[in-house]
Amino acid sequence: WSDACQHGAWYFAQEAENASKGGHWKVVLMMSDRAFDCHTCARPKGRGDARVGSTEWSEQLCDLLGTRADALLHLGDYKRALVDACAAVHFVAPFDWSKARTRGVTACLNLGVEEPQAKLLMEEMCKRSDRDFPGLKGLEPVVEAVLERARSSELKEVMLKDETPDDGRLYFRVVDPEEGKIRATPDWYGKVLGRRDFNAIVRGAQLLKNGAWLELHASEPYDDSSGHRKAFLPLFARQEDDEEERDEVLERLKPREYPRFPAWEELGLTVRPLGLKPPGEAACPQEYGRWRDRERPENQGEWPYVYKHGLALATMLRGAPDFVIDSFVRYHWLSGWNHIFLFFDDPGDPGIAHARVLEDFCVTKKVEGIGITVALMDQQWWDKAKGTSRFFQRRDKNDEYERVCKSCEKNNCVQGRQLVAFDMAIMEAHGKGFDWFAHVDIDECLYVPKMLDNSARRFLGSRERAVECVRLWNHEAIPEQMQTQDWFRECTLFQVNRMHCRGFKPPREYDQLLRRREGREFESEKAGTETKWWHKLMAAVHLKRQATARKMPLSLPPPPPGVIPDLDGFALAGNERTQETFLSFSAYTEGKSVVRLDRHGKPPMPLGLHSFTADSGEMLRYEQAQGAGDPVILHYPNASFAYWKEKYERLGEVPATQSGDRSVPRTHIASSQVARRGQRHQQELFYKTFVMQSEHGELAYLAEHGLVMRVDGVKALLEYYDQPREAPEVLPGQVVLRDLQTGMKFGKV
Repeated sequence: WSDACQHGAWYFAQEAENASKGGHWKVVLMMSDRAFDCHTCARPKGRGDARVGSTEWSEQLCDLLGTRADALLHLGDYKRALVDACAAVHFVAPFDWSKARTRGVTACLNLGVEEPQAKLLMEEMCKRSDRDFPGLKGLEPVVEAVLERARSSELKEVMLKDETPDDGRLYFRVVDPEEGKIRATPDWYGKVLGRRDFNAIVRGAQLLKNGAWLELHASEPYDDSSGHRKAFLPLFARQEDDEEERDEVLERLKPREYPRFPAWEELGLTVRPLGLKPPGEAACPQEYGRWRDRERPENQGEWPYVYKHGLALATMLRGAPDFVIDSFVRYHWLSGWNHIFLFFDDPGDPGIAHARVLEDFCVTKKVEGIGITVALMDQQWWDKAKGTSRFFQRRDKNDEYERVCKSCEKNNCVQGRQLVAFDMAIMEAHGKGFDWFAHVDIDECLYVPKMLDNSARRFLGSRERAVECVRLWNHEAIPEQMQTQDWFRECTLFQVNRMHCRGFKPPREYDQLLRRREGREFESEKAGTETKWWHKLMAAVHLKRQATARKMPLSLPPPPPGVIPDLDGFALAGNERTQETFLSFSAYTEGKSVVRLDRHGKPPMPLGLHSFTADSGEMLRYEQAQGAGDPVILHYPNASFAYWKEKYERLGEVPATQSGDRSVPRTHIASSQVARRGQRHQQELFYKTFVMQSEHGELAYLAEHGLVMRVDGVKALLEYYDQPREAPEVLPGQVVLRDLQTGMKFGKV
């Protein structure tokens, strides 16, 4: 029955349309009445009715009533025509045009209503939806009441005031593409550097020549290959006769029409002339970086468990300033680490005095839950290490152990000394009953996002018992100033690790172990289709840095495969071979690990500086912390120009590895050569380009793709606890009851 009525409605509606073309309005009215009767009988059963014609039922009814209103207008029945028109607009969206709306205005004009009031009457009816439709009979008194108000001119137009504040930006829309040519100077004789198409959005820096020309913002792309640092667009068409009648080329947007703030601007970055131009919102619809440090919601409930796991952390340091040592220790105490081992590689290090102050603080203040051990790596300490460390005890059983021991005795290798120190620390932490152990450098910190309350104990305590080791991927700090003192407080801008980006998948620990045993750990991974975007971005940065790379006094071996990005699709100037530009991270990218200490077994051993292995040499069960809200290692490798220069002068000449060897980062080798042999201006240029990544606008370009973000959790946590805090008053009903064994919360009294 419904299908028959639907097809009948379609038939009679078509006949009404045909009759209207010939002006047979009585026939139109008769066909429309029959179509209306059939159409209402075929009404869908709710909005989810999927039968044929159900989804278009409302639009067809609106057209049908509009046709009938047209017939009634020609027959002189204006009141019924107005009711039909008002009924029709119930079934379409208020912003959709329909012929019923114009028929309703015509009916009002014939009923003695002025045109502005007639339009307001139809606007009033358009605000109603099909759920408000009372039927044709029920709608008649409503229309009559509104009609009387319209005749008395009582209907008022509702004007919504635009309260969008003007943020000071200048945006224009191109309305005349013929004259929308970008010029090198603010006049009609300047060199053409590009053009903008119709309806394109253009951002300006300032208006010139009494508002006749617009200087483009530095983020606007144009042809700057000739060295033009500025570009201009005319606001009006070229017309020499009458300036007041000139046509507009650009139309200024209102504040509510402005595009969103770009990511680079939200981060407080700037775009340099002649540098890389960050893409617009349409060209870069998604961010490739997946990791986020979101704020903890105010309504988020309190975590129901108190984990009593003990956490121990170790580091070996040399030449670190007192305030860096203070921030490093205090931050890790505040984020849940109970005990910190400080191994001073230089027994005469000036920072030992401040470390002793922190050690005395834990003893004299009788602070519970935190502690620190200060160890001087002098001859006495090394004599003890040679008799205790498992590397020396087992040097005859494994080539890896022998290599570590020889690197300490003959080559004075920093990595070998670190492994011995961390092995001593992990055995001591195991003996003291700690549950988790990690080792980081003094320019690193283990950061837990705000959603987890910045608590390392909460994250590690919630790991499954079968997990023996957790790998945390590292983000690398990008200094925004040439000189910094305390990088934990002053550096908040970071480049995201590739393993936290779209398309990249962390390798399995077992595969990595096999590659290490086969000597293939430094081979480049094969590029997949999901990571082509990465190589495309790096290729753009690589080409922009060529001018700077050719000024550097470097003598490097040929780079291994994968270091120079694929330049297919990019225009190269001449046949000269491109220089290496040290893309992405300047240090390691494989992250670091946190290992579980089993009180009923032997402590694990460090496997290099980034992994652990069981005491027996067996592989541990790893978990990859690659989620969007998982903890990370924040690495500050070269957070200050003075510290960068002093470090590489102290380390001496880093030997250039043979072609194909990735064991030493290429930026590490280049920094050593520039810091020792380069002139001051070359050193500063190298630091700005390859460490700060700001010489050619790389930061804004990468930030717009989600590869650069600001992480201020370390700074905020330290500054929050800089101020003395009063003990909160314990009010009735606020004393929390917990189980001493499990830490589960029972209630409050």
